[in-house]
Amino acid sequence: MRQGRRFALTAGLLIAALGAGALYIVRSQQVTAPPKASDSAPAFITVNSQAALDAELASAAANQQIALVDYYADWCIPCKQFAQKTFTDPAVAQQLSHMHRIKVNLSDNRPEDFALMRSQDVAGLPTLDFWLVNGERHAAARITGFLAPQAFMAHLRQHGLQHEVKSEH
Repeated sequence: MRQGRRFALTAGLLIAALGAGALYIVRSQQVTAPPKASDSAPAFITVNSQAALDAELASAAANQQIALVDYYADWCIPCKQFAQKTFTDPAVAQQLSHMHRIKVNLSDNRPEDFALMRSQDVAGLPTLDFWLVNGERHAAARITGFLAPQAFMAHLRQHGLQHEVKSEH
């Protein structure tokens, strides 16, 4: 009889663990669902090497554009929140449309990814860097961690990165 109780207890724990795992998967998919077609985040150029990043930064400088570099990974929930909540906000999207937007894909955890993170002094994700039109990184403007749209806009204003819309009066 003891073996029967032990088996029932083990089976019950296994079923509970499987249920909790299934619930976690369902909830994580809800949080990380792709943006709706109605969301209008400006497109980013995706790179996954130091050489490609350097080329995009050079292109931004040549075009006299501020570059936004978004270090992200597919498995990073706060990274997805930036894409789904902040970058799709109309005011943020309008500001980003004036920047050269670069996503550095660090999803695969390759040795090259870690080397790129070290060379750019990126300790964790998400990290956002801003590069000025002169090709220099604006170190004080670095963002680590998620910012909601209003906080992101305040950050742009605070660091002189907001594109001023000229009135036609």
